[in-house]
Amino acid sequence: MPEQVTVPQYLCRQTQDALVSFCITCKDRLFHLRETLPRNLAWHQDDPNVEFVIVNYNSGDGLQDWIRSGYGPALESSRLVHFFNPVPAEFRASHAKNQAFRLARGAILCNLDADNFTGPGFAGYVRQQLHGLDFLSGGVIEHNRIVATDVRGVEGRNVLPRELFWALGGFDEHFDSWGYEDSNLSERMMELGLKGRTIEEQYLSCIDHGDELRTRFFTNKVTGRNTGRAFGSCKDNYSIWLEKKAGGRLVCPPDRFGCGTVYRNFSGDPLHLGPRP
Repeated sequence: MPEQVTVPQYLCRQTQDALVSFCITCKDRLFHLRETLPRNLAWHQDDPNVEFVIVNYNSGDGLQDWIRSGYGPALESSRLVHFFNPVPAEFRASHAKNQAFRLARGAILCNLDADNFTGPGFAGYVRQQLHGLDFLSGGVIEHNRIVATDVRGVEGRNVLPRELFWALGGFDEHFDSWGYEDSNLSERMMELGLKGRTIEEQYLSCIDHGDELRTRFFTNKVTGRNTGRAFGSCKDNYSIWLEKKAGGRLVCPPDRFGCGTVYRNFSGDPLHLGPRP
């Protein structure tokens, strides 16, 4: 029998000013953040209930120095928070995103790839949408599937309440290679009968780039993206999900994800993310 998730009384359905956390994971993508972060911050400068959480997944491109030298006021106000994970050599997308979501303070959590633009007023839009829905996705929803209809680069946008994210056990860390961890989160929610919607196009834009950047820190260089998961790393991860779904395992362990040690805003004091009590 499939596992069930008790849908909490989400805070974001009770208040118009719920804090929205934009969670950005980055490994050697400073050249993208230079374009996206200033615009995304500017588009929300009049919204006091927004934070941008960056998990620097052992970047070697000067990301820390760029944040420290250019965003002092945003760091001091906690509008922007930078966490450094000094360990990973490879990029583990699910683990990095789980860390960012755990470290965020918001009642609403949104994954925002380093190459993605929010568009003006996106936080207000998601607050309004989550009064009647359980989640939003950058992917196109057809029945209980997220389908890629073109090369959009925004399918990885997930928006959902904090309580629901914890109940789901986060992104599935069994996925080792590139792709599908984001679509899988939405598909798991739909399998559980939760209701979502594709984000409106005006909020979905990104910097176009090739697969060589997507797979730079993965062993498998073949993604299979936009092929209906017919081959490549997307197929590998999708196969893991099909096996879990067949066994009724629709949620991940809710007490252990995103574990590890990070450093907040250039502090030398470690912050240990262990199993949740």
